[in-house]
Amino acid sequence: MNKTKIEWCDATLNPVVGCTFNCEYCYARKMNQRFNWVEDFNKPKYFPERLKQLESKKPKVIFMNSLSDIADWTLSQATQIFDVCRTNKQHTYLFLTKRFDEWYKNSRGFPTGEKNWFGLTVDTQERLESSYHIPDFLSIEPILEPIYLRYTETDFTLVEWVIIGAETGNRKGKVTPEKYWIDRIVKFCDENKIPVFMKNSLIPIIGEENMRRKFPWEEE
Repeated sequence: MNKTKIEWCDATLNPVVGCTFNCEYCYARKMNQRFNWVEDFNKPKYFPERLKQLESKKPKVIFMNSLSDIADWTLSQATQIFDVCRTNKQHTYLFLTKRFDEWYKNSRGFPTGEKNWFGLTVDTQERLESSYHIPDFLSIEPILEPIYLRYTETDFTLVEWVIIGAETGNRKGKVTPEKYWIDRIVKFCDENKIPVFMKNSLIPIIGEENMRRKFPWEEE
């Protein structure tokens, strides 16, 4: 388990490393090129021995797949991972995927509830509209274009949390969001009483005084 600079969790743990997506802005792929955790990042590799780290007694909010997409996890991998999470109820677990419907279809019977949060990563409107099932939360990062939560077939008023962040790094073609992109999402969330967490990458765009740092479990 690693300390992390990701502001919305206490730590990361990656029992699976690698992703079959090839997003041009992917920080995980770039980090793997530097540290060579796995030989081929396009072929996710399972490290079950890392799950023992969840036996830590101190409760933490743990992002379980900062270096993978849970839609790539095999059934046997997911079963073992969630069994260990279920045994270690002291922690809160966060999981993300860009393919929420695919994950939803393949994951019936896996644990949900207050200790397990399953989110959809959104970078474009098309990605948002690809989901017909409602995730626990949205991670709108990096936001590459205006995102309209209201005008979709899926009722996103039912999500319980929204994270927003801008692209970081120095990629050629890097997208810097407009302030009104952020304001539009926040307005939707306020109208529907959805807590918002903004990452530090938004400070230059909206100003420190307008930052939101809410967690859903603080609203209860």
